Amino acid sequence: MTVHAPNDFLAALGGTKPPAGNVVLFWLEQSHFIFKTSTETLVHLDPFLSRVVKPENHIHPQPVVLPEDARGDFVFLTHDHRDHTDPYTLEPMARNNPGCVFVGPAEACARAREAAGVENGRLVEIREGDRWAFPGFSVEAVYALDTSDPPSTTHLGYIFDFQGVVIYHTGDTRGEPDTYLDHLSRVANLRPRVLLAPINEGYRNPGPRGAARLVEIVQPDMVVPCHYGCFKHNTMDPALFLKALPVELQARVRILPRGGQIRL
Repeated sequence: MTVHAPNDFLAALGGTKPPAGNVVLFWLEQSHFIFKTSTETLVHLDPFLSRVVKPENHIHPQPVVLPEDARGDFVFLTHDHRDHTDPYTLEPMARNNPGCVFVGPAEACARAREAAGVENGRLVEIREGDRWAFPGFSVEAVYALDTSDPPSTTHLGYIFDFQGVVIYHTGDTRGEPDTYLDHLSRVANLRPRVLLAPINEGYRNPGPRGAARLVEIVQPDMVVPCHYGCFKHNTMDPALFLKALPVELQARVRILPRGGQIRL
């Protein structure tokens, strides 16, 4: 694993050249990941880079990269909460990346269109069970349990397949995965290379114990915790997630710093 300081992030992103059959995963903060393929395609997941709304609530005054400097070919949105579908991030990304395609559930696409000005021709509305093929990778939208109470917006997880490198992101989902085991069976049968799991407890997210249980069910080769280290009122020490795991699974965890990367 190669770690770069956040102020070197754009240079690291641009300078990374994954060989054929590999993908490099970058974590920025919260649930924002970038996947870079061997053809240098950049795939963003839940980009969140702004400091517009209540900046005093952020742990870090500045993002890893400014929204207007972010480059991308695809953006995947898991649900229409502001730290996952952020118009103040999506608008400059759409403006400065005219070929970028934005994919998400209906409510997230509506937010991107109405609040960020993303044109309909660049939006792909996706539903649970849908499978889409894009240049160099495919994606399947899978179940995530709405963390709102009462339920208020569609939540999705995603299974990405980068030519054999399978990455499963749970999306924001509730912390009792045993209550929706039937929805996790397909993912578990795939044995993904990587699981991306939210470890915060706020807003009914899994927390360390729920995320640990997801690892036990899915049995990935590697797990990267996320959804922490962003907001002062809703974060988590990843060491507590590590402690919640059975000893035999702890070696699968990779805790990344902001702007860190892993080649898969």
